[in-house]
Amino acid sequence: MSKNRGKIFEDDFKKSVPNYVLLYRLPDSAQAFAPKSSNLRFSRKNPFDYLLWDSKRHMLYALELKTVAGKSISFEKNKEEHGEIHYHQIEGLKAWDRYDGIICGFLIEFRKIEKTIFININELGKLISLLAKKSFNYDDLARNKIKYIVINQNKVRTRYKYAVDEFLSTIKE
Repeated sequence: MSKNRGKIFEDDFKKSVPNYVLLYRLPDSAQAFAPKSSNLRFSRKNPFDYLLWDSKRHMLYALELKTVAGKSISFEKNKEEHGEIHYHQIEGLKAWDRYDGIICGFLIEFRKIEKTIFININELGKLISLLAKKSFNYDDLARNKIKYIVINQNKVRTRYKYAVDEFLSTIKE
């Protein structure tokens, strides 16, 4: 059985992390593995996927990793909507972003155009407030003057290697 694309992206990202960086995956709740009809409706939802500690720069990152097959990614503006970027993830990252020394945001892999970006939670909030639609594509970022960082990537056969060290050295609070 092959892995889902999200897990492949996470594996590739983990393998790209330099040895001076601590990457911690928050444990998934049982709900993540249960069928939709399960009675586990009230389990805890993680606010994001990873905590990353950059020991060189003494910075902590709260990151949610997303990968999409197409050119756009959907988001939820409230709890009742359904999208790839979930409302509880947006709210969770906003809550962590209130603390000094923590950078919070999404790493989004747009597979169709072979681009991976980091977007800070505040910039994502700005983009969501500007858009009338419930999704955004890569071009919407520039069109709406949203700040983001492109994470360089190299394809090695079938998998990607991400320039995580370069990304961490360019990001600003």
